[in-house]
Amino acid sequence: MQFLRDLWGGLTDRFSQEPVLVLAVVQAILAVAVSFGLGLTGEQVGSILAVSAATLGLIARQRVTPA
Repeated sequence: MQFLRDLWGGLTDRFSQEPVLVLAVVQAILAVAVSFGLGLTGEQVGSILAVSAATLGLIARQRVTPA
């Protein structure tokens, strides 16, 4: 159980420190899943990419904007 807590903590740390990396991973996983036959339409893929890019873009902006 401690392993899972450590893994989750590492993932949330990575997410908060590198939101652009997370966006790239989400887009890559989605592209591979669709290419292997995940039954999503083009509109669904576009929507997922748009929402993830907008959300993680806002997080990235907060990280790079001077205080």
